[in-house]
Amino acid sequence: MLNIAACAPSGVAGAVDYQVGPGKTYTELHLVPWESLKAGDTVRIFHRATAYKGKFLIAAQGTAAAPVRICGVRGPANERPIIDGNGAISRTALAADYGSNTDIGGITVGGIHQARSIIVIKPLAAAQPYAAYPRYIQIDGLTITRAHPNYTFIDAAGKTKPYEAFGAAIWIDRGQHITIADNEISDSQMAVFSKSTDDGDFAVTKDIRITGNYFWGHGIVDDVHMHTTYTESSGIVMEFNRYGTMRSGAAGNSIKDRSVGTVVRYNRIEDGAHAIDLVEAEDFPSTAKADPAYRSTFVYGNLISKIADLGSFIHYGGDHYDSTPGASWGEPIFRKGTLYFFNNTVMVNGTDAALFQVSTTDEVAEIWNNVFVFAPTIKAGYSNMRQTSEISSPWTPGGIVNLGKNWISTGWSDSDPYHTVPGKLNITVGQIASTTSPLDASTFVPLAGSTVVDSGVAGPAAASAYTVNYQISSTGVPSARVVKGSAIDMGALER
Repeated sequence: MLNIAACAPSGVAGAVDYQVGPGKTYTELHLVPWESLKAGDTVRIFHRATAYKGKFLIAAQGTAAAPVRICGVRGPANERPIIDGNGAISRTALAADYGSNTDIGGITVGGIHQARSIIVIKPLAAAQPYAAYPRYIQIDGLTITRAHPNYTFIDAAGKTKPYEAFGAAIWIDRGQHITIADNEISDSQMAVFSKSTDDGDFAVTKDIRITGNYFWGHGIVDDVHMHTTYTESSGIVMEFNRYGTMRSGAAGNSIKDRSVGTVVRYNRIEDGAHAIDLVEAEDFPSTAKADPAYRSTFVYGNLISKIADLGSFIHYGGDHYDSTPGASWGEPIFRKGTLYFFNNTVMVNGTDAALFQVSTTDEVAEIWNNVFVFAPTIKAGYSNMRQTSEISSPWTPGGIVNLGKNWISTGWSDSDPYHTVPGKLNITVGQIASTTSPLDASTFVPLAGSTVVDSGVAGPAAASAYTVNYQISSTGVPSARVVKGSAIDMGALER
């Protein structure tokens, strides 16, 4: 599962153990020489009664054998050390390395990344070559909170400035082999953001692992552009995370992803306009389209519940439309591949529901071994499998949706009574349907003797390498998943 080692020095010859906390060499985060970190170094942030008020930039180049680690040493009651972005101080020595100036509300902020984040991963603008990139970095065991326009920070020049609306508590501007693990991240524009461009391999964030975190309280009120996590990388795995409720009134998604080789597994997802939004590689389309992994996305073992009226649960394909064939934006750069969606449990609340929004008929969704439970509050005729998308000619919306064996509440339909969805829904095998949920109402574990127990089947060969070895509880606790009967149970949890 998480396999997060204790926060301890790496033991690498010549590596430095930077200790931050009461009675340590560094009492505050902005005093740490972040610009000097090298392979094998560790920054250990010790728990204390008061939050740390510091911001930092990580530009270090670790190696597979000697990664750079920033980790929290827990307190006597297992508390993570807290980093509070409200009033956080930027390191003066990094003033030239944060990036170009930006204007926020008429106030000039020196170094745009100071205003975007609490922690940014990017090269040193002044001291490293243009094509440099951080690598082999792990951030774990911390509570990180309050990077949002509601709050201010102290920049490297000592001036109080507001946070930018488009930002994240952890912003990966450039970097490869990055792990964000076992953190609690809250009350920010977004929890984690990663960026890639077509400027070269150095500009593509690669091998990103977001694992075992608890995210809550993110987004901007009435704004659809900020999400709990927003990622655009090559080779990304989001697993064992709990995506809690977003900021009240926020209009973004829990997971928004524009990546290549996306795997979303074993997460507890509780909110969002879309629970999972898988769209086109907007900022690095040439790189993405050249990689076959762009055409396959794997979503499995997730426990998902949300208010259906906010939007479809799963969106796959793209979200910019009215393009023309051959263009480098919009429909021509959609994913145009296959979403493999299996062994998920989806609890549908609200009144008007749509499970899948597959952008065009160039996209296919293979769906099997899932449990879809529609709440009694869903209006008759509005327990829908598909929803259409705004797509321009010559593309056809609706996608190709292939239903293998699933459990689904009685009364479901392809679309609502007034909006036929183009594309095609193929039911390759009869669905298991009932008016009574087969799950425990509080834990979502299959009930003894229910029709989902021992009812799982094998899926397409293309997904055979992705076995369901773990599960996550309704409270976000991961565990190994062991098949107890003749076959795996349907849904995200084994009885």
